[in-house]
Amino acid sequence: MDVQRQWRAWIERTAYPQFKRLTSTRVLHEFFTPSPEEVVRAEERTGSPGSCFALVLALKCFQKMARFPSPDEISDVVVDHVRRCLELPEDV
Repeated sequence: MDVQRQWRAWIERTAYPQFKRLTSTRVLHEFFTPSPEEVVRAEERTGSPGSCFALVLALKCFQKMARFPSPDEISDVVVDHVRRCLELPEDV
């Protein structure tokens, strides 16, 4: 195992979790699919589809990672999955 892969493996096991490069379908479904109740609550507390999307995405990331990651840290796969769950167009 090269040094970079060892470093990444070490970081992924720390108390400060990070997104893995490839997120499996099971992980997406289990950890990043919002429940109907989460969607309703987010819609009640936001004024636009974009802000609802941001709130749900932040909530799901926090639930999985126990912290709010920076936007550039969130995997595109996760972003796309949550957007599809909310049935939002790609420009949101």
